[in-house]
Amino acid sequence: MIKSGQIVQIPLDSSIFETDVSVLDSKKDALTKAVEVRNYGLFDGFLIGEHQGTENFKLGQRKGINVGGKKSPLYVIGISHVTNQLFVGEGEQHPGLWIKVIKVSQFPLDQMTNPSTEEDSKQGLKVQIHSALTDEEAPASLYQFEEDVFLEFDNLVPIAIQDYPFEIRFEDHYKATIRIN
Repeated sequence: MIKSGQIVQIPLDSSIFETDVSVLDSKKDALTKAVEVRNYGLFDGFLIGEHQGTENFKLGQRKGINVGGKKSPLYVIGISHVTNQLFVGEGEQHPGLWIKVIKVSQFPLDQMTNPSTEEDSKQGLKVQIHSALTDEEAPASLYQFEEDVFLEFDNLVPIAIQDYPFEIRFEDHYKATIRIN
């Protein structure tokens, strides 16, 4: 059964994209905050239409949103299956289309070299990420804090990378294939 839901546009200049990590106590807190920015809600933007089911959309998608009258195309920047809401941003340079940090669950940690000291955890493990989405290598740092594992990219990457499997390479050796969503 298809259940229609809300489409919420998040403005380009929304304060949700402004994060002050200088006030955070640790690298783990900074990485956690960077991931939480993407938890949009109805009051972070404004209602612009309805959709016919969140399962029909992927992050970064442009086609099929079916809302017109905008200066630039709309892109999916967030999906909430719980609230049945689709969050969109206008234009391909919208900050919601780009991410720098991903939290990885169900990561095969035994395949990687674990940081041996707290200082190593703060520095991160330098890795290369290869995604079928971009077909390019993206340098990143892998951080492990107990069960929490984060990838912090050196440069912004498309948010859609979360919907595609990607390989993690450490010291030029394949270590794991991960799929976030």
